[in-house]
Amino acid sequence: MREYRADKLNILQVAGLVAIGTVACYVSLVVTLVWGAIFLITLAAIVTGRQDWIWYCIAGSPIIEVWSRMVKGAVVPDEMGKYYLLLAIAAILLHHVKSASNKPLYRTGWILLIVLLPGLIVAIADFNLDQWVFNILPTLELAALLIFAARERWDVERFAKTLQFGLMPVLFVVMYLILKTPAISSVNFMLGANFKAAGGGTNQVSTVLGLGILYTMLLLLLKRPIVARWACYLLVAFLFFRSFLTFSRGGVFTAVASVYIAIGFAMIVNRKTFIRYSLIMIVFAALGIFVFNKVDELTGYKLTQRYSGETIATVSGEQEKTWNKVTSGRTTLIAADWNIFKEYFLFGTGPGGAKALRTRYGAPPDSAAHTEVTRLMSEHGLGGLLAAIILLLFPVYWLRKQRYGLWMGISAALFCMAILTSMHSAMRTNTTIVCYTLAAIPVYIKTKKRAGQQAAHIIHRQ
Repeated sequence: MREYRADKLNILQVAGLVAIGTVACYVSLVVTLVWGAIFLITLAAIVTGRQDWIWYCIAGSPIIEVWSRMVKGAVVPDEMGKYYLLLAIAAILLHHVKSASNKPLYRTGWILLIVLLPGLIVAIADFNLDQWVFNILPTLELAALLIFAARERWDVERFAKTLQFGLMPVLFVVMYLILKTPAISSVNFMLGANFKAAGGGTNQVSTVLGLGILYTMLLLLLKRPIVARWACYLLVAFLFFRSFLTFSRGGVFTAVASVYIAIGFAMIVNRKTFIRYSLIMIVFAALGIFVFNKVDELTGYKLTQRYSGETIATVSGEQEKTWNKVTSGRTTLIAADWNIFKEYFLFGTGPGGAKALRTRYGAPPDSAAHTEVTRLMSEHGLGGLLAAIILLLFPVYWLRKQRYGLWMGISAALFCMAILTSMHSAMRTNTTIVCYTLAAIPVYIKTKKRAGQQAAHIIHRQ
């Protein structure tokens, strides 16, 4: 069995990542070269049998996907992350065909495919490539990755190393935000998402900044930080800072909730772990509060108003503050999807079909879904409802099989990141796919036994 070591990055490796991110700000071809390298690494993994390389690329794809959208002039499709996952899935399939696979520990991926299949067959007559790629392809990719994840057997080092590779591209985003976004003093902050400060789509940028926070904190909890601990906390502070500046709340709320879930599970084991993880929780909370207050001051205290759900119209008294205002219109979209589901209960409207119908129920014209659960229901009918229930309940089943508080926390945090992200930005990025899949990877810990007995691998119950 291959040995893995989740070592810290050295100064040259960090400098190399910073250099790539810096050059890409001025030479957009670098983005194309990075994607090209990822595709070549995946193809090389097929030849060499290094399946771990494929998983490293999968883990890094959400942040690289959004970074490539941020860099202006990058000659890659917006949905490149989803196209890459198709290659990665094919490569993992070839690996399992050539090598003996472990027994699957769950059948969730197959069940997802089965319940979605009837609606897809009915909708094939109205096939639209763009709508299928944008809407249903991510869910199908998640199902396929879960099929393979159920056969994986990783140790903690390999898992931590995968998280490290997933985190590395955040330095590309960091350099772009530093070098290519306007000075804060020149940005006019209003009570809405701020595209200038985000350097791109605010919700997506906020999401991957939150993902960077989560990856960093999980590696700290696993005692395998990607760089020195003090540098990790500085990175978390910077990611908080830039995420707050986007005025997009979903990424921050999701990351904070996920980190607290991880710490909460880990700290209840015994007194020693309670003290250690309580200190981490205090430091994390202090960083978040300190940075929030500084950004609030820089923005003329508009950040507090934004996070309390205020808009220009509600502050002036022209409109009443409602849940629809607080959620930036998502309540209306959810209600529209619910009504479409009732109308097309059996098979739904087909991938992307609900977009044209939402205006009938009060949604803005040409509005895309922001909540994956209701999108599944409106576009896939009864099968979509079953798929949503499966995605929401499988984490409960999986967490009950875990034996260690820390690992329950790690898995629960990744599930939380996946599900909450899908609630505010559907499947816009690979974040939901990757986090959900990593949460469902069977991971084992070697424990010492008494003399004469071999070490055992016992992360979860068989």
